[in-house]
Amino acid sequence: MQLLDAAIGRPVKTWRFTDRQVISIGRLPDRDVEINDPYVSRLHAELRFSAGRWTLVSLGQNGIVVQHQQITELAVDSEVTFQLGAKGPRLRFATQAKNDESEASRTLCFDSVEFPEFIVDQSKLLAEVDQIVGDDYFQKLQSQAKSLRAARQ
Repeated sequence: MQLLDAAIGRPVKTWRFTDRQVISIGRLPDRDVEINDPYVSRLHAELRFSAGRWTLVSLGQNGIVVQHQQITELAVDSEVTFQLGAKGPRLRFATQAKNDESEASRTLCFDSVEFPEFIVDQSKLLAEVDQIVGDDYFQKLQSQAKSLRAARQ
């Protein structure tokens, strides 16, 4: 399962599940797929495996949108991209069978992908902080803050 970047649709986070019958998606930390977003309910959806197939079930207040249509339940035969609510994050699910085609061996999985654009350049960050701290306006604000603290005491 992958969380997709809203702007370009590239995966930004990946979860892999093996030998599971239910996968929960929601805002709470005890969910299998935890997504902290205002459009995501505490328990927004579940992916349930039964009778040899996965079913995506909407449980949240904002629902699930697939191809611009609100759904309550959807059989996932191979792959589906969906959105948690009309304005929430997008996810991609895919089923993949191992060599053994039994129910217990079905899984959802993707390999994780690293994104260097999310790496913070520490030297640039420190240079920008030094520039801000050294600015006359910042120094004036610091001086005013000291004066106000001293006046309260």
